[in-house]
Amino acid sequence: MQHMDDYVLEMQNISKSFGGVHALKGVDLNLKKGEVLCLVGENGAGKSTLMKILSGVLHPDAGEIRYKGESVSVKNPSEAYRLGISIVHQELIQIPSMSVAENIYLGRYDTRAGVIDFKKLYARTEQLMRDLGIYFDPESRLDSYSVAQRQLIEIVKALSYNSSIIIFDEPTAALTTEESEHLYGIIKRLKENNYSVIFISHRMDDIFAVGDRVLCLKDGEVSGTADVKDLTVPDIVRMMVGRDFSRDSGQRNRAGTEKDVIFSVEHLSNSSVHDVSFELRRGEVLGIGGLIGAGRTELLRAVFGIDKCEGKLILEGKEIENKSPRRAIWNGFSFVPEDRKEQGLILTASILRNIELNVLKLLSAFGVVIKKKEYDTAQKFIKNLEIKARDEDMSVGMLSGGNQQKVVIAKSLASSPRIILLDEPTRGVDVGAKAEIYRIIDSLAASGSSVIMVSSELPELLSVSDRIMVMREGRVTGMLDAAEATEESVMMMAVN
Repeated sequence: MQHMDDYVLEMQNISKSFGGVHALKGVDLNLKKGEVLCLVGENGAGKSTLMKILSGVLHPDAGEIRYKGESVSVKNPSEAYRLGISIVHQELIQIPSMSVAENIYLGRYDTRAGVIDFKKLYARTEQLMRDLGIYFDPESRLDSYSVAQRQLIEIVKALSYNSSIIIFDEPTAALTTEESEHLYGIIKRLKENNYSVIFISHRMDDIFAVGDRVLCLKDGEVSGTADVKDLTVPDIVRMMVGRDFSRDSGQRNRAGTEKDVIFSVEHLSNSSVHDVSFELRRGEVLGIGGLIGAGRTELLRAVFGIDKCEGKLILEGKEIENKSPRRAIWNGFSFVPEDRKEQGLILTASILRNIELNVLKLLSAFGVVIKKKEYDTAQKFIKNLEIKARDEDMSVGMLSGGNQQKVVIAKSLASSPRIILLDEPTRGVDVGAKAEIYRIIDSLAASGSSVIMVSSELPELLSVSDRIMVMREGRVTGMLDAAEATEESVMMMAVN
C-alpha cells in the first residue's frame, strides 16, 4: 500500500485550458524518491503542458502541487530550480560561442572582485562531470560539439542546480544507440543516488531500459499507469492511442514492386558518399538503413541537388541533372528533410503558406496567386493527410509534432512528384502519428509513386519497405528484400 509520505512530488487534479480548449483535465502525477517515471502519450496529449506547469513556465487553472509533503506554488522557472526541480529540454537552450563551463553555470558564476573566477568555474565543472561519468573540456567552446554531445552537457547543467527531480524531455531523440546507452547509465546512477526522474519519450526502448513506472496521458487526462515490469509494448501503445497497433508487411498489396525501373543512380560520389549505385522501381518503397554517419542523409541531399556530386541520375531511361532543389522539383522529385523545424517549415507561417511554397507558380496567373486554387490545394492535403488543425490559416508552430510532419509531407506532395525522398519521416512523432504516416507512404506507393526512405528504426524499415539498401561509411554494403530481411541481417550489413 503506497502512502502519501512516500512521494517526493504530488501533482493533484491539475487542469489547464487555452482559449476554451482543455489541455489538462484533472491530472494526477505522483513521483517517489529514486524513481524513474516514464510520461508517455501521443503528441497533444498534455505531457508538455504538465511539465511546463511543474517547471514554472505555465500556471495551472486548478489543482495543487505538493513537493516533499508541502504545498508549493511554482511561479516561474527560477522558483522551480530553487525548489530542486530542473528540466533537460529537447530544444537546447544554450550559447554556442561560450565555453562548456560558462553554459553549465550561466548566470551563477563565482566572482572575485567583480571578475569571474574561471579557475574555480572550471574546477567545479570538472568535479560535477566526474561525478556523472561525463567528460568534456570545461574550457572548450560549446559549438565544437555535436548536438548529441551538447545534450549531455545540458544534462550536466540540469544537475548543477542540486536538483532532486530531473525532467528529461525526449532526451534520446538526437542520440545514437551508443549515446543512448550512455544516457541510460547516467539515469541509473541518478536513481541509485536517490534522484527522482520524469522521463518523457516516444521510444519504447527508453521506457524498458530505465523506467520503473509508466504514466500515460490521452487527450489531457490520465489514461493509465502501471509498473514497467508488468507491461508490454502493446499494453503501452493501447494506453496511448486507445487501440491496438501493429504492422504486418505481409498484409501490404503493392502493385509496383515487380514493375519497371523508374529511377536509377550510377556511381554517385562526393565527399560523403562513395560510388553508390541502385535502382528504384515504380510504386516501390526503398528503405535505406545504416548507422548514424553512414551517408544516408547525404545520399538523399545529393540526389535532390542540395549537395554537389558526380555520377549519373537516370529517370525513366533518360539522364537528368538535379543541379539544385528547384531543378529536382522540376524533374519530379520531392524531399522531406530530417529536421522539419529548421529545414522543412516556416513555423510562424500558416499551413496554407507552407503547403504552397513549392508550387506558387502553379497556383498563380500573371504573377498573382489565385485564392481559390490556393485554398483548394490546402484543403485537399488537410483532408487527405488528416492534418488536425482549426483551419488552413492556423500557424504551423501551433500544431503537434505529428501534424507538423504531415504539413512537410503535404508541401512535398503538392508538386505531384514521381520520386519522394523521406529522411527519418517519423522521427519525434508519437505512435498514432507514425501509423498515419505509414498509411500515407503505403497509399503513395499504391498510387504508383516511388519512395526512398531513410530510417534509423529497424522495425520501421522492415515493415514499411519493399527492399532495404544498407549503407556504411558512405558505401552500399547490401540490398535485401524486406520480406526476407531481419533486424540482425540489416545490422550485420551496417557494421561489417
